[in-house]
Amino acid sequence: MTKFYRIFLLIFTLLSLKATAQTIGIGEVISIESKALTFENNRAKIALYKEELINLESLWRDKIQKLKDELSALYKERDNLIADMKVGARCSQCGGWKSDFEKKGENFEKHLGEVKGYAIPATTEELEATRKLFTEKIAMKKVQIQNLEKSDNPVNKKLNDISNLEKANETLCKEISTHSKNYETKVFSEAKGQHDNWVNDLMSYATNILIADDKITIYKARTLRYEQEFQKESEIIKLRVKKENLDAQNEKNAKIVTNQQRIKEIQIEQTNYLSPLESNLNDLKTQKNETEKELIGHTIPDSTKAELTTSLNQLILQITSIENNIFDYNTNVKSKITSLENESKKLKDEVFQLSTNLAKQQALEIAKIKPNYDKKKFEANESVTKSTAELASAKKSYSEKAEFYKKQNLLYVDQVVSESNRMVSAGQKINCPVWNEARFLVMGNWNKVFPCVNSLTTMAKPYSYNVFNSYCPGKSAASYMATYKSFLMGLSEDDKEAVRGNSNVFWFEQITK
Repeated sequence: MTKFYRIFLLIFTLLSLKATAQTIGIGEVISIESKALTFENNRAKIALYKEELINLESLWRDKIQKLKDELSALYKERDNLIADMKVGARCSQCGGWKSDFEKKGENFEKHLGEVKGYAIPATTEELEATRKLFTEKIAMKKVQIQNLEKSDNPVNKKLNDISNLEKANETLCKEISTHSKNYETKVFSEAKGQHDNWVNDLMSYATNILIADDKITIYKARTLRYEQEFQKESEIIKLRVKKENLDAQNEKNAKIVTNQQRIKEIQIEQTNYLSPLESNLNDLKTQKNETEKELIGHTIPDSTKAELTTSLNQLILQITSIENNIFDYNTNVKSKITSLENESKKLKDEVFQLSTNLAKQQALEIAKIKPNYDKKKFEANESVTKSTAELASAKKSYSEKAEFYKKQNLLYVDQVVSESNRMVSAGQKINCPVWNEARFLVMGNWNKVFPCVNSLTTMAKPYSYNVFNSYCPGKSAASYMATYKSFLMGLSEDDKEAVRGNSNVFWFEQITK
């Protein structure tokens, strides 16, 4: 990934976040604002109803008093009419009652004179009918009063409306608090999900750092191990060559001893072989000398002389034969001994060469394996250089990605703060409690999970076995680092030992479980 492309990706992501800047809890915010507006409308209605209540109560009491006055008038009218009916206060001409004329402000007696009538009393049936009529009228009036005081009371209705609105506002306030809690739950859940995704992505970058760092450790260890193996194998070669050299010297020295022993045996055999021959030769020479003396010193018959001459010739032949035999035997013995001595001399020279050339032989044998180890060490050193570059690149990539996610988190926190402020503002206007911990929960979670992965990059190795417990609550090294674990599991035992020796053993065992 080129630097230009990474910058483009960062800018595009930031613009996208800004364009769609809202959290999963925005619905709860909108609900709170909507219900807060309803609450304010209800509160305005309550204030209006309370103002109206003052006039309604006055009108209501006036209506009740009017009906009560009308009821009193019915009682009075009934009593007056019944009294008139009993005393004969009805006009014989028009049938009108005295009380009726009095209501109109007319004089009953004057009326009688004008119409030439007279006063007549009411019958019992008329009295009962009148009583019944007024009883019904009075009952109806009482019902009107009762209805007005109770069921048809506009004040009570208005009070009930106010009570319902106040209860509705209490419910709205509780619902607003619930929405704010739901907002906190949803946003925190969303933030944790985002943080987990970001940390998992960052962990892949951190894993690259760990792997590159381990590669440096591994290749350095290999260089050292190859040198140690070379030295170890060199010592083995030295010991082998030394043993072979000593074995060769011993074999040659043994051969020399054998040759010397053989020479002695040959010489003993020579003595044993020549002694009887030389003794016999000496005897024959003595006989020869004596025979020659006999032939020279005295006058002997020819026959005897012939016999002595024949005997002398036979002695000479025998002596010559024995001397030739001794000469040939000695020549053969000398040849054998010379051969053995020459071989021993050659062997001594070879032993001397072996003893003086031991270091050279060892160096020649070591030289045969050295190129292979030099090649391995060169390749390992080249890999250290390459891994060092990879480590620098991995750290740079991690740093860029970490900075990107930190900015994303700040943008998210800013949005949470903005939405939380909207909820708080809505709640404050209507004095309703609102949960306002979301921003702190989000920041707190990020401040827990980010150092977990970041510590790996700053320390290169989590030398403290509790690094995941302190920085990654609820997380384990293995759950975060499957790729790193796979890398470790693919190492040879020697490479694992190099990594294990460069990190905490407990941590290493936890990772490779």
